[in-house]
Amino acid sequence: MSKMLKFKLIVVLLLVIAILFGGAWWYFHVHTKTPEYALQQIETALTKHETDRFERYVDLDALLDTSYDDFMAGLVLADTAGSEEEKAAIGDFTQMLKAPLLTSLKSAVEQYVATGSWPGASSGSGTALDASQFLEKSGLSEMEYRGLDSLTQDEEKGQATAKIRVFQKEADEEFVFDVELTKQEDGDWRVTRVTNVGDFASFLARARQAKLKAYADAANAVIARHNETMMKAQEDFTTTLAAGSLGNQQTREALKALMQDTVVPDWQQRREELSAIDVPAAAQSLQKLRLKICNLHIAYAQGYADWMTDKKAATLRDAERQLAQARTLEQEEKFLARRVGDRAQ
Repeated sequence: MSKMLKFKLIVVLLLVIAILFGGAWWYFHVHTKTPEYALQQIETALTKHETDRFERYVDLDALLDTSYDDFMAGLVLADTAGSEEEKAAIGDFTQMLKAPLLTSLKSAVEQYVATGSWPGASSGSGTALDASQFLEKSGLSEMEYRGLDSLTQDEEKGQATAKIRVFQKEADEEFVFDVELTKQEDGDWRVTRVTNVGDFASFLARARQAKLKAYADAANAVIARHNETMMKAQEDFTTTLAAGSLGNQQTREALKALMQDTVVPDWQQRREELSAIDVPAAAQSLQKLRLKICNLHIAYAQGYADWMTDKKAATLRDAERQLAQARTLEQEEKFLARRVGDRAQ
């Protein structure tokens, strides 16, 4: 091998070594000290369930502290039904709960990072300090990561903003979070704040309001339609009694037919139509009450029809008990319906 060839080989070898060392230096001293790298590491930590890696690139205490305040403020602003005094009282109350709830939320997030799942529903008292309930109400546990839309960096200020797109299942829409990263003294970048959490709270409140309105409109239409049938049935009931008497077999047969052929089927149909409506979480109690009322009216009408045949006082008493309970629950139903209607406005 000629001296010239050996020289060229040595030069090439030195260049390769320089490139390798240069690439290694760039990777460890430049690339790993970028916000892009920090976001990649957070994604890796979530995928591999590595809590240490996650905590290195996410200032969880700072993130939860600011997010809590912004989210609560956003919810208060979104509550158009409340007075200023009520909103102020709610704000004071949420600040009282802040410290213990943040402790619970931090544990919940750490569990999610370590296991990939959020805490299940609490089996305890269900207090306001229950992180699982807060996560459900905040909509945070019903989100899917969709991607990084953009990343901007201000090197002089040592700050960067990543636009993270997520899909919120309850709202059935996407939302873009503005995630702020701050450069640390060691050169690492850490997520320190989400600057538009309040906007997310308003976004979620609007979506829930729209679903409440859709439920209220659909349920009211069903109820109004069947109430017309019941008004006609009541008129027929009154007319039949006026034309005869309960001691008359023909009258009793007519009333029995009215109950079995009209009243019972109509309340059953009302129950089926209500059950087919999509019910948001905020209307679940109202929906259950309405279905219970349907069942009580069905039991009353069937029991009254049975009394037309067996003429037993116990049968009538049981039927009237079902009706009395239904009338009582109907007053509660009106109250809950007004509350849902107010929140849907």
